[in-house]
Amino acid sequence: MKKPSKRIGHKIFTGSAGEYFVAAEISKHGAIATITPRNVPNIDILASSVDGKQIVSIQVKAGRLTTGGFIIGQNPMETLGKRFFYVFVFLKDIGEPEYWIIPQVIVVKTVELDYQKWIKGRSVKSKKAPRTLQWKHLKSKRFQKYHNNWKILELW
Repeated sequence: MKKPSKRIGHKIFTGSAGEYFVAAEISKHGAIATITPRNVPNIDILASSVDGKQIVSIQVKAGRLTTGGFIIGQNPMETLGKRFFYVFVFLKDIGEPEYWIIPQVIVVKTVELDYQKWIKGRSVKSKKAPRTLQWKHLKSKRFQKYHNNWKILELW
């Protein structure tokens, strides 16, 4: 029996939808959000307070129910500063998306710890595996404070 094939462009559409949903949420809360051109490293959305005094950079990671985790990067990551955030978007087939707005420094620490635990005792070839943030972290008590918490961006 054949496996069901994924829709063409599924990942691209999911990623784009996530970026637009995040930009819309920021605008809905009363701040300015602009999506950057494709392939800009580390930044999918630049957002600012209306007066322009507060600016944040956002990396968006969108997924659906079938997403086990989010690929964050191939190499050890650098912390970019306190005004950099990840927004993880869970796109549902029905209903509003869910969001986790997490400072980049927290994501980097979590991902790197997971990777270092996972890589112990594995082959050299395994070291090329990407670093990921698993759904289990987003659903954990530790990350509850980031769930739909747009205030963390401090833009309004």
